[in-house]
Amino acid sequence: MNQLHQEKLILLNVSDDELFGQLCGILKTHKYCVKRAVTIPAAIQKIIEYSPDLIICSHNFTDYDAYQTYNLLRRSTLNCVTPYVVIVENYDSDEIMMGLELGIDNFIFKPLIEKRILTKLTLLFEKTDKLKAFERSTFEKLFVSSPIGMLVCDTDRIERANPAFYQTMGFAKSLSLPGLKEIFDFSESPKQQKQFCMCLKGHTTDCTVSNVHLKGENGYRANLYISNISNFVVNRLLIQVEILSDHVVKSFSGNDHNSISETQNEQSADFDLTSREYDILKISGKGTPIKLIAAELGISQRTVEKHRSNIMRKTNSMNIIEAIIKVYGMNQKL
Repeated sequence: MNQLHQEKLILLNVSDDELFGQLCGILKTHKYCVKRAVTIPAAIQKIIEYSPDLIICSHNFTDYDAYQTYNLLRRSTLNCVTPYVVIVENYDSDEIMMGLELGIDNFIFKPLIEKRILTKLTLLFEKTDKLKAFERSTFEKLFVSSPIGMLVCDTDRIERANPAFYQTMGFAKSLSLPGLKEIFDFSESPKQQKQFCMCLKGHTTDCTVSNVHLKGENGYRANLYISNISNFVVNRLLIQVEILSDHVVKSFSGNDHNSISETQNEQSADFDLTSREYDILKISGKGTPIKLIAAELGISQRTVEKHRSNIMRKTNSMNIIEAIIKVYGMNQKL
């Protein structure tokens, strides 16, 4: 059997024993690894523990239908591009359309037909593997070329930094990076430290910690933008370090409350992007696929593609990566 199958783990959210037995038999025969969940909490735990490559959910899963289950899992644990397949009794065009609009990737119809199931899974895995490879490539390009300092961290340990961070901090690339505690000084604000620690522990994601003092001779202050990047690097966080000018630092002290917004408005006018286009550019900068951008903003994938096309036209960019880099440099943050 193909080695690809042996590496794939499928989570079955199936409470019916007979249905689970049939489906599990088919999958194990073809060397897929299988885990089962019979409750929502168990499904969440399995996703956190095993990071399945694909999830199959029966339409009536405990007290929830498959769509409700999908929404619950997406809000709590589905932070990566994991195909989600629903088992349905009959073909109902309205039900299928509603599922596709929610983000469901495919459907398995009863009675279970082995050949059809395997064909669908093979195509889904091929598509997902290509998407993940593209995401990794996209992230690497942005990480290396960004003018903003970036760190990839595993809790409080720095795994890697981009060239802009080395240049900003004056570190030699030949030397090992210090720990986060040796870079960020929270002695002035226990509240900042608590917020920072909650992000590192995964209790919050995509948060901002403002006006943090950086240890070193330069005495820089910075805004930290922390994002979960499990889409690209498993169980990792990305910290973007935006160095603040003296003018911006004063505004945090209350001397110029409007300086930040005015500066950003002036910069935004250079590209004449709408607020929605900036939202999409920000999310795209994290490598989020169009499908998930659409789900997060509550719009269609076609609308996302149209906005991205407008962004590239307004910034005179050949692709979205080039647009991200141009705007990234102008606005000093995503």
